[in-house]
Amino acid sequence: MMPEQIKQLDDIESDVIVIGYGGAGAVAAIAAHDAGAKVTIMEKMPSGGGATFLASGGILIPTDLEFSQYLEAICFNTTPTDVIETFVKEAMNIENYIHEIGGESERWVSQEIGTSFPPLSRPSWPNIPHGKSMVRCHIKAPDEDHSGLDKLTMPERVRAIGRPYGPDLWRLLSRNVEKREIKILFNTRAKELVQTESGEVIGVIAERQGRRLLLRANRAVILTTGGFGASESLKKTFLPCPFCYAGLSFASGDGIVMAQKAGAALWHTLGVVGQLGFKAPEFEAAFQPRAASERFIFVDRLGRRFTNETAEKLHNAWRVTSLFDPERLTYPRIPCYMIFDEVTMKKAPISRDWRPHNDHQWSLDNLDELARGWIKKGNTLGELARQLSMEKAVLENTIIRFNEYCMKGTDADFGRARDSMGPIDKPPYYALELRPMLISTQGGPAHDKESRVLDNDGKPIPRLYAAGELSSLFGWLYEAGGGHAECLVFGKIAGRNAANEKPLA
Repeated sequence: MMPEQIKQLDDIESDVIVIGYGGAGAVAAIAAHDAGAKVTIMEKMPSGGGATFLASGGILIPTDLEFSQYLEAICFNTTPTDVIETFVKEAMNIENYIHEIGGESERWVSQEIGTSFPPLSRPSWPNIPHGKSMVRCHIKAPDEDHSGLDKLTMPERVRAIGRPYGPDLWRLLSRNVEKREIKILFNTRAKELVQTESGEVIGVIAERQGRRLLLRANRAVILTTGGFGASESLKKTFLPCPFCYAGLSFASGDGIVMAQKAGAALWHTLGVVGQLGFKAPEFEAAFQPRAASERFIFVDRLGRRFTNETAEKLHNAWRVTSLFDPERLTYPRIPCYMIFDEVTMKKAPISRDWRPHNDHQWSLDNLDELARGWIKKGNTLGELARQLSMEKAVLENTIIRFNEYCMKGTDADFGRARDSMGPIDKPPYYALELRPMLISTQGGPAHDKESRVLDNDGKPIPRLYAAGELSSLFGWLYEAGGGHAECLVFGKIAGRNAANEKPLA
């Protein structure tokens, strides 16, 4: 929309407009304000936090510049070297930044919660060189309400409040925004970027309480609207298989659409952080399961085992289910099923992780979920197979074969380690349906090392910046803790550079 078309709209004027109030948006606003700019944040939800509040809260900290080589490898050379090197250099100082804005951090102590996923005491991809040149930290929670949460281990926090340290990071960032009295417009949805004939981004058209308004930006606009995990159309366009989503509907890809209309190039649209999850029809977001004991396997729609269940990387477990059968025009592993026995059923909740927004606390004994029909039960494997529309003999043979491997201590099919296997032989038997589940998407408008959004010729779109999940540098594989590190690094870069733009005449 050109300037002459917006004269009739109500308008608000600032130096820098930040679209999206999650972690990246908060950091960008803080940086722009501290660089002397008047800042307005707009957020379509009634409150802030976004994916930052819902996340585990781990933050990646490189300890050596050679970590750049590791990142280039897991990005498959889809991210420019100077962008990666800038990220690594700046991320090495994240702990100092946290201290500067009044927070405390502590190094992440890995505590495995379930046998399905390896702990985070190592890089996500340990066989790639230079991955050990990093640590992880999280915000140390002040125990202001005297509840003792600051003294809990990570698994204890998960059991107590549903997730580990994301809320603590968000509390630190939002308090800094509030302390600076930065203006925030909640329930305000950005619809379109305003550009001059020369392509400069000078504002945003938005909707608020049924009214359209113009937010004028004298210096720049920063996009921090998050990913597209809740957009069915964008998922069908960019992703290789059907996904459910572990977040909420606010991640609808608005920033991507606006950036494209402004001429932005896209990158990393195939990059996702994905696990396997359970989608209950009555809730918006999927649940993340974790096997409570070693007595479980995954089977496909026919009842056949297809992977080493304990070797799937935490943020990449979806990939093994994405196989497409072109002869039958189907995904034989979507859905797949976690099969387990009474020992696993009784040991601990099958889902107890950090997604609190479903308004459902998974029962400690899994019986509520069994009563709801989420968990299927069979007194025999044949009875369970009938409920899953599988052939009785196929599922029975799969379990017999796995139990034999447990006795021998060797998994001849997929190489699962001896100490990670336990026989599934204590009836009743249970199944939980699993599907590829998005934690976050990585694709969006490409940006340079200065966080400037790039057009299809690789040139910066004047006065337009981006940071966070909207435009992640992770082009293919993802390193745990990288998302929050990106928010802190490129949010700060975007805010500083946006504030330093020459004011419009």
